[in-house]
Amino acid sequence: MNIGTTFRVQFKGALRRLSCELIGIGSNDKYLIIKMPPTHSMKNISNFLNKGNDISVKYVHNGTVFGFQSRIIDLIYKPFKLVFIEYPEKIESYDFRGHKRIECFLPANVRIANQTIKGSITDISRVGCLFVVKTPKLESIINLQELNNEINVGFQLPGIEKELIAAAKLKSIKKDNTNTNIGIEFINMDSEVQAKLFDFLLIAET
Repeated sequence: MNIGTTFRVQFKGALRRLSCELIGIGSNDKYLIIKMPPTHSMKNISNFLNKGNDISVKYVHNGTVFGFQSRIIDLIYKPFKLVFIEYPEKIESYDFRGHKRIECFLPANVRIANQTIKGSITDISRVGCLFVVKTPKLESIINLQELNNEINVGFQLPGIEKELIAAAKLKSIKKDNTNTNIGIEFINMDSEVQAKLFDFLLIAET
């Protein structure tokens, strides 16, 4: 983990996670310092900010999700709300293959050969997504129904202006009179894109 890493923190007793920033690491790795988000975004979380309370943390580093358990050592409220937590004894990495998909509505496009199909992603996971497009738009696309064709998927995540692009494969195609649902598997995803996707999913899951 590095200074500036975004932590998804859940305090014992709280029902949701908060996005916090790692701003310091104590000498000899004795503790971590995290900066809490603005008060208006914390709602009732302040009730669980107590010395000795247990917390769980997840974060993304180089495209991999890590997590650990810790405990609050101390707190500072001014000039910023900072929480000092024990340095983790054990940090675990998570393999999310087969993880559940998150329902969403993300503007997206699929690029096959020299043609681009605009549509939307209606659910997404760390390994793939479901791309939906109006069926009439596909009439001019050649070889679309050949599974395992390699394609590119472009999509927008909330709060990120830049379009993210991932290499992928077609895994399933289901048509009706209105929509075509295309199952897509991500392959060889760029580490920067993967990190942004993983961070989005961590937030969406909580």
